[in-house]
Amino acid sequence: MIINCKDRNNWTDESLWELLLKRDIEILEILYRRHYDLLLNYGLKIYPDKELVKDCIQDLFVKLHLSRKLSNTQCVKTYLLKALRNLLVDKLSSIKETEDIEKVSFNLTIDNSALSALFQKNDEELNLSKQLLKAYHQLPVNQREAIYLRYIKGLPYKEIAEILDIAPQSSINLVQRALTKLRSIMQLEKIILIFLIAR
Repeated sequence: MIINCKDRNNWTDESLWELLLKRDIEILEILYRRHYDLLLNYGLKIYPDKELVKDCIQDLFVKLHLSRKLSNTQCVKTYLLKALRNLLVDKLSSIKETEDIEKVSFNLTIDNSALSALFQKNDEELNLSKQLLKAYHQLPVNQREAIYLRYIKGLPYKEIAEILDIAPQSSINLVQRALTKLRSIMQLEKIILIFLIAR
């Protein structure tokens, strides 16, 4: 029985991947449409050049199309995010010979007007959000990325570990260190503020 492309739109990623392993190339279009926004947003956090990120996403799906060695995956989303990350790192290192992922800024950008709209009736929460964003930008790159994947994208530690190419326990430790540092920075901000007010 042939199942048309429309019906496949409701399938899980993993079911679609099974068909892709059997060289059903139409599946790539569904996966592309389903994950494009996620990949673009994630790519732009790694490196804020939209055209470069879009090129890497295109390259990723071309590679999937041409690959004869695709293997099973437990989570297609994680597979795609990791593949895009690797492509971006490779592309950046070819553009800038000494480029290292640790030197690439992983940024979460929310402008003041967006925050103000979100907390328009609560100044205390607005100020807290601004402090949190400021503290977030003081974290090391790998901690910022882990926080983004865990709390913005809601990925489990196992998937974060796979994307960052580290052990699952290391991903838990990374997030915990980031949270500890965020608490420390925000506490320090409050202490400084108290001293400034007291002057």
